[in-house]
Amino acid sequence: MARDSSSWHALAAFAQRHLFASLLALRLANVLLVQTYIHPDETWQSLEVAHRAVFGYGFVTWEWQHALRGFAHPMLFAAVYATLRVLGLDDTFLILAAPYVLVALIAATTDYATYHFAKRVAGSQVANWAVLCSAVSWSMGSGVVRPLVNSAETALTAAAFVYWPWDQAITSSLPVALVFAALSCVIRPTSAALWLCADRLGYKRWVFPPYQFYLFNVHEGLATWFGESPPLYHLYVSMPILFTSMLPFVLHGAYLAFARGKTAVGPAVVAVAAMFVFSMVPHMEYRFLYPLLPIGFMYAAVSINSLVGARSGNLEKRPPKNSGNAGARIKGRRLWSTRSIVAYLLVTNVPASLYLNLVHQRGVIDAMAYLRAEAQSGHVEDIGFLMPCHSTPYYSHLHQPVPMWFLSCEPPLEKSALATHYWEANDFELDPVGFMHRIFDDGKGKASDVVNLRYGPGETRRKPSHLVLYECMAKRIHQELVALGYGECASFFNSHFNGDARRKGDVVVYCRPPTTA
Repeated sequence: MARDSSSWHALAAFAQRHLFASLLALRLANVLLVQTYIHPDETWQSLEVAHRAVFGYGFVTWEWQHALRGFAHPMLFAAVYATLRVLGLDDTFLILAAPYVLVALIAATTDYATYHFAKRVAGSQVANWAVLCSAVSWSMGSGVVRPLVNSAETALTAAAFVYWPWDQAITSSLPVALVFAALSCVIRPTSAALWLCADRLGYKRWVFPPYQFYLFNVHEGLATWFGESPPLYHLYVSMPILFTSMLPFVLHGAYLAFARGKTAVGPAVVAVAAMFVFSMVPHMEYRFLYPLLPIGFMYAAVSINSLVGARSGNLEKRPPKNSGNAGARIKGRRLWSTRSIVAYLLVTNVPASLYLNLVHQRGVIDAMAYLRAEAQSGHVEDIGFLMPCHSTPYYSHLHQPVPMWFLSCEPPLEKSALATHYWEANDFELDPVGFMHRIFDDGKGKASDVVNLRYGPGETRRKPSHLVLYECMAKRIHQELVALGYGECASFFNSHFNGDARRKGDVVVYCRPPTTA
């Protein structure tokens, strides 16, 4: 056991000397493994916006047309793309890899800030366990390592936690904490007035995204368009998903803080209050709670630190010694060792991260890589996506000025229009054959001959050279596609399971002979 303890202390000492460099190296290796697509927002609310800003072509979703989003977060990736463009490297693999270097920096910052936050609140030993929890967590390793606005928000929030005066006697760092807290607000819809200039540059007019965000999500209550969650969703869905095998430690650590006063209870109060506020919006996703990860890791570390070295059994009286004093000793084996805790955390987190990064929903990425190669070879005229909207990345992964379109799914802008609102994705799902007959008119309609073309809902269009579908839909309309002149030209494994019946099966690419000029 001594060897176990000494090895841990040696590793901890090395990590403290080279902590940020070690964490950055870990996250750089981590992002190299990301070959899947979990959240549409990881490209549509960041990379797609940045790509259009820098290269002049691309597609931005309805939120950007109505100024519901701020440009602070996409500008980070726009700087990456602009650098590649200046250096003439945007036609290389770096157009896909470089944004993830920035993501690795963001994730490493979260890890690093988690360590210092835990150290400030609970001491060095707890901090060592907290950074380990952060480093191996599947939520960090497969979720935060994506170009989501939630990831940047998490890093800035964690930095604010480091300087926040949890001990009311220490207030000198409060201004620094407020700076990071303000920055974390900037990249979310609650943008500060300071960033009005950034949004003025992006939108080319004066706008205030937080107000537009409020009108849509709160005043009109249209957040439910994207799905409505039960009131306690974050409690019994988000928390177990975020922390999985660490959740018992998180709860035990919070109990120790409240019952024994060994650790500050302020972070726990903040986390509970935040969950309550986030639960007031009907549409909830577990990633909305990413900023609470550092708090959870800190309390998990408090628990682990208290359990390591604890022994089973009862106290047993020792025989009197020469001094005549009686003592007590703990009888039994240690419940947890450092090695067993580390093994438990690794086994219950790393395989999940690897599966989500390498396997689950990778077909949409592979299909875009195939289409990019075909477009570079001049074999693609235009592309249509007969899928639920935003099922794949877009121009950020194709990086070719090829006209593309997908089934529209823009929400209504007024609650009164919910019942009668039309969107193509739903129309296609209900009657795919009839829908294709309505929109494809053998080239007599508007041709998708320019990038950034937006078809109106249900508007006729010429048949593109390539169509992309999920296998479940391809089976339903295969004969109709053949009748329209298409044949299957590629298929890519996507996932073993999917909760959305519309996205089951492989990703299939259909193509037809090129049209004559």
